[in-house]
Amino acid sequence: MNFADLKIMGDMVDDIDRISELPPFIVHQIMSYLSANEVAQTSILSKRWHCLQRSFPILDFDEAYTHFMSFSYPIFFRRKRGRFRISIEKFIEYIDASLIRFCELKLSMQKFKLLISLLDIQESSSVLDKWIGLAVDSAVKELDFDVRTLRDSVYTLPQITFSAKLLTTLKLASCKLEQPSDTIRFHSLKSITLNYVCISEGMLQKLTSECLLLEELFMLDCWGMKYVHVSEAHKLKIISIYFSSNELESVKIVVPSLQQLLLSSSNPQRRPVDISGCTKMNTLELAGFTFTDQEFHHLISKCPLLENLKVISCHSLERLVISSDRLKNLSIVTCSDLKAIDIDTPNLVSFTYLSNPVPISSKIKAPCPWKVDLENKDDPDTQWYVSIKEFIGVSNQIEDLTLHVTSERISFNLDEFRSSLPAAPCEVGNLCVEINAPTSNYAAFLDGVLNVCYPRTLSVLKTRETHNNLVEWLYKKMMNRDANCCNSYDVKCWRHYLKDFMIGGFVPDGSQKCFRIDKLIEVLPKIPKGTFLFHLDWCFTEAECCAEKA
Repeated sequence: MNFADLKIMGDMVDDIDRISELPPFIVHQIMSYLSANEVAQTSILSKRWHCLQRSFPILDFDEAYTHFMSFSYPIFFRRKRGRFRISIEKFIEYIDASLIRFCELKLSMQKFKLLISLLDIQESSSVLDKWIGLAVDSAVKELDFDVRTLRDSVYTLPQITFSAKLLTTLKLASCKLEQPSDTIRFHSLKSITLNYVCISEGMLQKLTSECLLLEELFMLDCWGMKYVHVSEAHKLKIISIYFSSNELESVKIVVPSLQQLLLSSSNPQRRPVDISGCTKMNTLELAGFTFTDQEFHHLISKCPLLENLKVISCHSLERLVISSDRLKNLSIVTCSDLKAIDIDTPNLVSFTYLSNPVPISSKIKAPCPWKVDLENKDDPDTQWYVSIKEFIGVSNQIEDLTLHVTSERISFNLDEFRSSLPAAPCEVGNLCVEINAPTSNYAAFLDGVLNVCYPRTLSVLKTRETHNNLVEWLYKKMMNRDANCCNSYDVKCWRHYLKDFMIGGFVPDGSQKCFRIDKLIEVLPKIPKGTFLFHLDWCFTEAECCAEKA
């Protein structure tokens, strides 16, 4: 339901104003599904709804200028500093009046959300402290506080914040948490989210150990810590930490109750990671860390109950060894130095291998659908295609295979390929290709990929205008293929086994809808960026081919 629906409802009950008869808790429930602006507009429905806005327990204040603080404040403030100050002053007056009016009703506050940008944090700290105090006095359950300031200034939360006994959710951004001298009285707190917050090691440990009901901890680019050490958090289930600063030296998580852990770094420096105390964890994601092969293997071995594992941008890994009867979902993404993988996961449900090199050697026991994405910026020679075929050939469930080639030269040789790997191509659900190479290389590329695999669907990416040439060439080549090329070979090229080729349609970028294309060559110049789909029908033995012709 949105505001337009409510207005229609109001128009239908002009004679009998039943909407005004709804009990307050239902009106407030309806308002909880609306944005702050839409809640304000409900006053046109009835005078009673206008009055009930005052007692609505969700106070959401979002200041529009925050966008400029984040992206273009130097230019913005040189031109509009005076206008900005007047706007903020009015916004502060509005928040102050709204909070005081609500607190006078002596009601419990469900949520207090503030997003504001300030020129001078020293001038405004007292009023911010006052608002948090009013929220705490009103037994606030959700506190979402984001204070954007210029450059080096930062707002420090007042000590009264830590006495919010009924607070269940705490979200803080662009501010500072100082360690209180007294015990933290977050007796009901279950979730903490800290974005760009200054926090010390001791304060983090105090938060996680003294909030006895804490279940979720999310941290994004927090600063002020040399190490992250979380322990004595007896109900903590989810931890997600992303950091880009090089000040963080180590991570240690000792939480037996933990189920999910995400550790992500955009700074590749080597730092110790100890998660041996998370024996019940079933989901782990590691992104941007520098591990040796032995360090990674030791880390994973301490998590015997893992069911979901993602390894992203761990560029120092060269040999990945994973053995687990419990693992169900495995993703390996952008590990640029990876040369070998040894995976023994007999109960795996999904396997994703994206933007990594083709492994030189691999032993994979993963009887599940695979999604593989490979890129070659050098010369995709015959050996590259041989390596791909060897890699995916151990599976009969390649769901998606994506190949990106951006080389000016493709030196695939079919005779060399046959002598190196005479086996028939494997079957693939969808083959997605993107090639940024001269037209003269299209034939070698097509021969290479279709001697690696037989796709049921061929997806061709169009990310630039020159890709129209590839689509047009491919369409003509497939529709007029000549199969009198290699009759002396036992395993012939793809032309002998392709029975039919049909246009499946076009999916524009950002859309999931597939549009039908009737006259491809005519409409091709007018088609935007997206993906062309073609359906391919194969027969895999000469006997089947003969039967089909008969």
